[in-house]
Amino acid sequence: MPGHPLNPEAGSTPVPDDPREVAAALRAGELSLGDSPYYGFRYGERGRRFTGSDSAFLVTLATHTRPVVERQIRWLAGLLSNRGMPSVLLERHLRVLHRTLCRAIPRRAASYERLLEAAELLREVRRAHLPDEVCRAVSRSFAREAGLPPTRLALGTGWLLAGAVADERSGARSAVASVASWFTDPELFPPAFVAAVHRALSEARAAARPGPAPR
Repeated sequence: MPGHPLNPEAGSTPVPDDPREVAAALRAGELSLGDSPYYGFRYGERGRRFTGSDSAFLVTLATHTRPVVERQIRWLAGLLSNRGMPSVLLERHLRVLHRTLCRAIPRRAASYERLLEAAELLREVRRAHLPDEVCRAVSRSFAREAGLPPTRLALGTGWLLAGAVADERSGARSAVASVASWFTDPELFPPAFVAAVHRALSEARAAARPGPAPR
C-alpha cells in the first residue's frame, strides 16, 4: 500500500485528486508558515510536513456538507490545540487556503466557501470566550511585560496565548498547558519572557467568558 504522497507520517489522511489543489494547499501551507514563525520555531521540519498534509486534507472538505465540515473542523481544531497549536492558527490558515485556492481554480470558488465558513466558525467560538479587544489587550500587555517592542512577532505571541485560553474554555483541556510548556521553557526563553507568559495567561483567563461555545 503506497504511503502518503506529502507526509510519510500522515497515514491515510485524504489528499485532493486534482494536482492544482495539492499545489495550492502546499502554497497556502508555506504562506501560513511564513506568517506564523511559531510553527517553525517549535515544530521544525516535521511541522512543515504536517502543515502540507493537513492543508491538503482541508481542501478535501470543500466537497462535503456544512455539518460534516464543521464536525471535522471542530475535531481538528481541538486535536491541534491540545498539541500546542491554538485554533486561531487553523482559523488563519483556512482563510489563506481559501484565497489561494480561489486564485488557482476560480471556477470552484463557490465550493471553497466551505473553508471560509469553517474559519468563521472558529472565530465565532473564540470570540464567545475572548473578544478580539481582549486578545489585543493581552497581546499588548505581553509585549510590554516581556520588555519587547510591539512587533508583529511579539504581539502575535500574545494572541497565541490568549487563543489557547479561549480553546481551553471551549473544551480543549490541554490547550494552555501545551502552549505554556514551550513558551515557559527556561532553556529557550529568559526569565522576563517566561514571567510575561504567565501573566498573559492569567490576564486572559481572568477575562475569559464562561459557558459553552456556540454550536
